[in-house]
Amino acid sequence: MSLHVAVDFGTSSTCVAVSVNGREPQVVVFDGQPLVPSAVFAAADGTLFVGQEAERQAAVDPARYEPHPKRRVDEGELLLGSTVLPVVDVVRAVLTRAIGEARRVGGGVPVDLLVLTHPADWGTVRTRVLLQAGRGLGRELVLVPEPVAAAVFHSASHSIPDGAALAVLDLGGGTVDASVVMRTGKSFRVLSAKGDPNFGGADVDQALLEHVGGLVAAKDPEAWRQLVEGREMADRRKRRVLRQDVRGAKETLSRHAYTDVPMPPPFPDAHVTRSDLEQLITAPLSRAAALAGAAVRDAGLAPQQLAGVFLVGGSSRIPLVARLVHEHTRVVPISIDQPETVVARGALRAVSLDPERTGGVAPQGSLQAPPSGGPGDVTHNLRVSDDTTRKITRRITPPPVAQFPSAFPAAAQPRKKSKAPLFVTIGVVVLLAAAGVGGYFWLTSKKTQEQQNPPVNRIAVYDYGFTLPDGWEQTGGLASDRQVLLQPADRANSNGKQPDARIAVQEQTLTYDSGQDRVRAVTELRQTYQGRKDKGDEVADFADSTTFAGKSVVHYREVVETTEVDWYIQFVGRVQVSVGCQATSATKDRVRTACEQIVSSLDIKPK
Repeated sequence: MSLHVAVDFGTSSTCVAVSVNGREPQVVVFDGQPLVPSAVFAAADGTLFVGQEAERQAAVDPARYEPHPKRRVDEGELLLGSTVLPVVDVVRAVLTRAIGEARRVGGGVPVDLLVLTHPADWGTVRTRVLLQAGRGLGRELVLVPEPVAAAVFHSASHSIPDGAALAVLDLGGGTVDASVVMRTGKSFRVLSAKGDPNFGGADVDQALLEHVGGLVAAKDPEAWRQLVEGREMADRRKRRVLRQDVRGAKETLSRHAYTDVPMPPPFPDAHVTRSDLEQLITAPLSRAAALAGAAVRDAGLAPQQLAGVFLVGGSSRIPLVARLVHEHTRVVPISIDQPETVVARGALRAVSLDPERTGGVAPQGSLQAPPSGGPGDVTHNLRVSDDTTRKITRRITPPPVAQFPSAFPAAAQPRKKSKAPLFVTIGVVVLLAAAGVGGYFWLTSKKTQEQQNPPVNRIAVYDYGFTLPDGWEQTGGLASDRQVLLQPADRANSNGKQPDARIAVQEQTLTYDSGQDRVRAVTELRQTYQGRKDKGDEVADFADSTTFAGKSVVHYREVVETTEVDWYIQFVGRVQVSVGCQATSATKDRVRTACEQIVSSLDIKPK
């Protein structure tokens, strides 16, 4: 018996398809669903939970939970609670869970061929992580670009002549990807690729959730705040159920004009309509649809030259998507009933069309880096043979108010006998009631989310980037606050006390364009600053317009134990980036010099 398995490792969810003895690929079902969450949870005893088990465990300790490992693929290590894990091991855990279920469907036999899909714009570094994570899970390992897999699936039921091009728009749970692929004999070649890593189905869920909050929160604002911010186990369980119900409502609205969202006491059930949802998401979905048109232009084609536009990914079910794609391309798009399964099923078909793996073969047992994921890739870009087998978590928030920088993180007690690098781990964050800001800080290694690797002295993450000052290194951060922490490379152990030199850079998203309404942005900051001051927090010297390092900034000062923190805040469009520079009297000159370099080199991508 032969068993071929394809895994579409997604940002939010993972889909698996199997083919037994060369038969038609079938989708593997997890707990009655065609998808398994890509989430992981690292328990204190070392157990790594994956999928729905990870989501359930997250209610116990959110700091040990990572909902989107794919977004962390650029990082060498993840800190989940007190456990430092190589990213390769985290990705491997998701793949192992997926393949284990596939083997169960196949009767427990070993996997002869494992096909892993990846975004078309992934380069050598990212695909190497995927290869290392998958090595040994199947006797043979092949990588296939996601739009190529989708195109192969589409071509099984729709004729695509040799030399013709197909546009693929993939709306997943966490990202949007638009590509144009061209048929060249039995294979498909990627001509162009565009993407938005900051929007997906999870953002649609969040928008609908906030709309529901606007409908019911007025009945009991304090109860709503407790529901969306409470740390007790009961509150976390209610939040989890509410998120599931909101997601279900979104899916229902793809088929019906209205539905009700069941709410926990004391709130009444919320009535939502498709029109409500479309008003909330028209703007971001229009930008997503525009990516398809941009990809076509980048390929040097006109829309009328396409063989079609194929919609894949679970969020493509939303009827508004097809309408917007038609508006942007003047082509009526094509979709199927289970668009989230297309890539996994197509990946197995792609391999069957080219049994010799002519797209590139590595020697027996080797782990050779594949070609870059840019335009020009062929259907299969690597084979590896082996005979062995082995979360910025998005929080539910109340209707947004002022976006004020979090109080500077408290120092954590050092861990004993840790095998991790001697970095300062961050524990407690002061909750700002007016801003609804809170969470956990965890350690990350240097990271980039750009398609190309930045220079070694450049940190480019989230929607901002800056030059790393000489003699400083990244020592941590909090993904949910889109934060990076820096300290001097020659620092001494702080032994649980506040570091005498540290810089935090963090990002917040506004609900409006600060370029058009800077007065509102500054006013909200001042109001929240005054609220903290009235509560007795040691903040002072608020200046709504000053210059630092050649940049126009908002500034204030905060006292944290024996240190002072100067905050410098910049606005670009809907993005607010805050730079906090913590120092003692002995280190203030060194910190100020580094802070000036960061602020002067800070680039912010507008939203």
